[in-house]
Amino acid sequence: MKKTLLATTALAFVAAHASAVDVEMYGQVNKGLFGYNDGRGTDVVVTDNGLSSTRFGVKGAQTLDNGLTASVLFEGEMASNASNSFTQASVNGTTTATTPANSTSTSFGERQARVGLSGNFGGVYLGQQSTAIDGVLTQDLAGAQDVMSADYAQIGGGLRLRRTNDTFIGSSTDTLSTLTSGIAQSRADSVRYDSPIFNGFQARASVAQGGDSEGAVFYDGSVASLKVKGAAGVRFNNDETTTSTAGDMAYVASASAAHDSGLAATLGYTLEEKKTGSDADAWYAKVGYSFGSYEVAADYGKSKDFGVLTDSELDAYGLGAQYNMGNGVSVAGLYRKFEADASSTSASDIDLYGVNMRVKF
Repeated sequence: MKKTLLATTALAFVAAHASAVDVEMYGQVNKGLFGYNDGRGTDVVVTDNGLSSTRFGVKGAQTLDNGLTASVLFEGEMASNASNSFTQASVNGTTTATTPANSTSTSFGERQARVGLSGNFGGVYLGQQSTAIDGVLTQDLAGAQDVMSADYAQIGGGLRLRRTNDTFIGSSTDTLSTLTSGIAQSRADSVRYDSPIFNGFQARASVAQGGDSEGAVFYDGSVASLKVKGAAGVRFNNDETTTSTAGDMAYVASASAAHDSGLAATLGYTLEEKKTGSDADAWYAKVGYSFGSYEVAADYGKSKDFGVLTDSELDAYGLGAQYNMGNGVSVAGLYRKFEADASSTSASDIDLYGVNMRVKF
């Protein structure tokens, strides 16, 4: 804790006294209280929201004499019992205990740390950062985004499936998250190029340490009375760094539109070509309605044949609501049901429910 406070104080001092680069500090605390029923028992956890983690960042930019702009971004992340990793303590399903274990430690670690140069040609960035495909799947205007997105396993994804006789399916590492693609969030030590924005379109390309390369195109604009966002991308996995069960190539896309009336809809798709076995794919759909500071939404996601469990299929149904209180403060509620089959076994449903509060600064 002392080290964390010392680091935070030092960053604040640098930001306040920096003269070479215009610096902006930002961050948020994003916490949830979630309960679940895994078919055997119920428990409640206090958790950091994995959809948008608790973080602190410093970013800055400076125009140089040659017309280029140099930029810097450092972003740290703190997770205490992250919402995508809490799980049942009863790992073998032979006792009635299901209380999730708290995280073993709370640490402040690197989320992004990169430098960049930009100009009329676009921008080139180097370091730990979002790769080109980061965010492609989660282009979303349908509301309640504090608790609902195509990356739905970020809340409750650490939970394991139980057979109807209460024993767990697979090993301790086979969780709800492993039944999804995990491609929605992507950060790595990498080199990334962002093109200039032309009529709302921007292209991005990156190569990560280890050899994985990605390309993506993003769009943000409007058509008549519709606000529209969308993206499509591809990832080429380095054959030398992936296992035989991993994906060879991955394709991902999403699109969302919101009408002036407050109605909105989102659709996403992921396809992963595997080296062996069946290809994996996933669909996601969401509808929402916004009125004033309030948002309500319903979604459905379906993933098939991700991970190492054979013949796996996961269906996720969700209902969410959000109240944006202003000044970066929002509260939200979520109910989600997970239904799954894996290894030729029908699993008990998992019900997840809870509330969340995010405060930005």
